[in-house]
Amino acid sequence: MVRYEVVIQGKKFQIDVEEVEPNVFSVEVGGKKARISVSEAPVQIQPAEISPTHSTPSAPSTPSAPSTQPAQAPGEGTPVTVAMAGTVTKILKKQGDEVKEGEDILILEAMKMENAISSPVSGTVTQVLVKEGDKVASGDIVAYIAG
Repeated sequence: MVRYEVVIQGKKFQIDVEEVEPNVFSVEVGGKKARISVSEAPVQIQPAEISPTHSTPSAPSTPSAPSTQPAQAPGEGTPVTVAMAGTVTKILKKQGDEVKEGEDILILEAMKMENAISSPVSGTVTQVLVKEGDKVASGDIVAYIAG
């Protein structure tokens, strides 16, 4: 397993990557695991701040999808962000709904996998900034929860 410290939009993330079979990797970010496969598609590499926490070769980075969500004024409460670029496929909670910490509020499709985005706190959804079909970039705020 190789551990990387990655800075994305000013936020630090610890990422553990392990190859489980050729071109298939187990990736863990913030306690959440995903299994990804890499295809033989051309890759465009953009500069990124990647620093391994121990001496290992660095992994190539791929660009994240540009965000198509409109600029919004800051909402009320705790922001709910996404850790990866993808497409919002299902909204599970709407403005005014009560949520518990860890409860899923939307589904994001990224790398052909569905990822549940959950509330970081218990409270009331004060604003949902995305709709089904919207593309989001890593770090984008998708909702606000007021506790």
